[in-house]
Amino acid sequence: MLDDSRMLIAKAAGSLAGVAIGDAMGMPVEFLSRSEIRARFGRVNEFLEPPQDHMHRHVQKGSITDDTQQTLALASALIEHGRITPEIAAQAYLRWADETDAFRSSFLGPSSKDALLRLRAGEDPRHAGGAGSTVGAAMRVAPIGIVNAGDPQAAASEAYLSCLPTHGASVAIAGACAVAAAVASAMVNASLDELARAALSGAEFGQLHGIASPGPTLAARLVTALQLVTRNENDKEAAEAELIKTVGVGIQSVELVPTAIALVVLYEGDPRRAIPAAVNMGGDTDTLAAMVGAITGAIRGIEGFPAEWVLTVQRQNALDFCRIAHDLIEIHERRRKKSRAS
Repeated sequence: MLDDSRMLIAKAAGSLAGVAIGDAMGMPVEFLSRSEIRARFGRVNEFLEPPQDHMHRHVQKGSITDDTQQTLALASALIEHGRITPEIAAQAYLRWADETDAFRSSFLGPSSKDALLRLRAGEDPRHAGGAGSTVGAAMRVAPIGIVNAGDPQAAASEAYLSCLPTHGASVAIAGACAVAAAVASAMVNASLDELARAALSGAEFGQLHGIASPGPTLAARLVTALQLVTRNENDKEAAEAELIKTVGVGIQSVELVPTAIALVVLYEGDPRRAIPAAVNMGGDTDTLAAMVGAITGAIRGIEGFPAEWVLTVQRQNALDFCRIAHDLIEIHERRRKKSRAS
C-alpha cells in the first residue's frame, strides 16, 4: 500500500478512535457542571464508572454511547453504499436504533428521538428532521470528513445530506458541516488556521440550508470562540472558563460545535490534552469530547493517543478502528480516482 494511503488510514483510525475515546471518557460526567465534576472527581483524565445517581449508572466504564454508535452506523452506510443520501442515512439511523434498543436507553437525544419516530412512521427522510437543532448531527459526521479527505467543501455537502433525516434546522446543519469540514482538512495535515477556516466555511455553507431559526449563527459563534482562545492562549483555564460562559457547553449545536473547535485550537490539536479538557468542561461532555476527539484524532492519527486509551475502548466495545478506517479510505481512493479520470 502507498505511504499516502497508510498515513490516511492512520489518521482515519485516529479520528474514529477519538470519537470513541472522547465519548467513553465523557459519558460518566455527562450533564454535570464543571464545578460538580471538580467536586466529585477532581480532574477526569481516564475512563470512570458512572456514579450511582447518574443517568448512565448502568453503563460500564469505557463504554461508548450514541455518539460513537451513530458515527459507526454512518461509517457502515458509507462502506456499504459508497455515499450518503438522506435515504441511506435514514436507513442507517433506524437500523442503529433497532440494534441498540435506543428508545429504551439513556443515550437518545430529543431531536433524534422525535425524528426516528417520524422515520419509522414512514415520513420522507428529507423532511423528517424538522427543526431539530441539537448537536446529534454534528457528533457523528467524522466518517464523512474521512472519505472526503482534503476536500472540506465536499465534506460539508455530504454532511448536509446526512443531517436531514434527524436535524433539519440550519444551525444543526451548520454544526455538522463545520465538523465534517474540519476532519476533512485535518486528514491532509492542514495547519490549525486552515482547519479553522475550513470549519468556518463549512458552518457558513450549512447555515444556508434547512429551516432557519432566530438566534446567533453558528459561524458567528465560532468566530467568537476562536477569538476567545486566541486572547487566552497562554491561560488555558481562563480560556475554558470564557468558552463555558460565552459560547456554551449545552446540547445545542450553536454552543457545542464552536466550543469543540476552539478547544482543538487551544490545545494545538493534541488529543492527549484536548479530550480531557473537553470532558472536564461540564455540560454535554461526551459529545463535546467526541467531536474534539474526531478532529484531533484526524490531526495526530491513532498513534497520537495513549495506547491504553485505544485498547480500552476497543476491547470494551468490540471495535477495530483500523479495519473500519481501511474500508473508509478505500472509498476515498475510489472517489479520488474517479475524480482524476473525469
